[in-house]
Amino acid sequence: MLDAVHSDNRTFLSSLLSARGVRVALLLFVVGRLLVSLWAGVVVALLPAPATADEALRPYLGAPVLHEGVAGLLLGPWQRFDTMHYLDIARDGYQMRNSVFPPLYPLAIRAGGAFVQAVTALPVDTANLIAALVIGNLALIVAVALLYRLAARELGDGGAATKTLLYLLFFPTGFFLFAAYSESLFLLFAVAAVMLAREGRMEWAGVLGLLAALTRLTGWALVAPLAYEYARRRDFDWRRLDRGALAVALPLLGPLLFFAWRAAVGLPPVSQVYELYWRQSTSLPGADVVTAVTTLLTGSGPRAGELSLALDLATLLLLAVTTWLSFRRLGPAYGLYSLAMLFFMLLPTSEVKPLFSFSRYALAFFPTFMLLAQAGRNPWLNRLILYPSLVLYLFFSGQFFMWGWVG
Repeated sequence: MLDAVHSDNRTFLSSLLSARGVRVALLLFVVGRLLVSLWAGVVVALLPAPATADEALRPYLGAPVLHEGVAGLLLGPWQRFDTMHYLDIARDGYQMRNSVFPPLYPLAIRAGGAFVQAVTALPVDTANLIAALVIGNLALIVAVALLYRLAARELGDGGAATKTLLYLLFFPTGFFLFAAYSESLFLLFAVAAVMLAREGRMEWAGVLGLLAALTRLTGWALVAPLAYEYARRRDFDWRRLDRGALAVALPLLGPLLFFAWRAAVGLPPVSQVYELYWRQSTSLPGADVVTAVTTLLTGSGPRAGELSLALDLATLLLLAVTTWLSFRRLGPAYGLYSLAMLFFMLLPTSEVKPLFSFSRYALAFFPTFMLLAQAGRNPWLNRLILYPSLVLYLFFSGQFFMWGWVG
């Protein structure tokens, strides 16, 4: 019986992956990993960050600063921003300041870190950072292999599928996919959920949607494409509902479980924590856009003079256009996913950081990169997309390694 189960699992996984997709994914991953690692080494060698923590500028949140030897070269540049919150949760559990981060990634870090520590006897924070990077990078390999298969099927072209991965990995903020952030894990679950829904495997799609929502709160957006694919396969006839309808709702269960647990242990509402620690509140969708445009036109206001604000605004325009095009060129499932994600991202507003992390959140919009790949069939457009993106990739990743805010 166990052999049959293992055989079924192998068959299920192989049905999601293609041999060429795995090869392309591995090749591009290795190129990207080597590039960003070598670049990180160059940046920290030429412009080393101070070897001491600073609560405002360099919050290591109790973790030791890795700045010497091999650990300083390979791990130190990744001790940045949200990574430190994930490591803090993995080490000490939730506190008010970090209680907005869903639990799946920090729990995985804690389990992986315990294994690394047991094998190597490294300090807990170093072991957890290694585990966080390994988990994120393994998730990235599988995610882009799945995305290759999905893009090849939807675009009917292996070349366009390769460009989809290329544009994603080397987007100006694509280095976050290699970092100890939740981007890669979320991308894996989101791509797999949409792919399985497109193939009619609603139970598995729902489970992966739930895992996405336990990784990032935006995972609830997967309800939209899952519901559409479920209804489409039943000719939009409510009389043909079955247990698959319950699977469609699973992504909504993730945030509900997280919020319920937070309330049960006495943590304040997420909105209160965001306002207190992250200077964000909820407003009408698009309020931050007005602030960002005004800042760029006048040269004064929040984030004035930051190139990353221009990138965030340009990213918003790209996502808005490609969301509209997704409905027309890729189908309603992709358009609904992008629309729900975009709506959620436009709700927060901040007097300090308008369009907060927009360019990083764009990495979850895989339909956008599929559409860019369609355009990239033209050699000139391919260069126009790829070359500026690579330049900005190096600039913003270098800024990140120097403890500069990017997204």
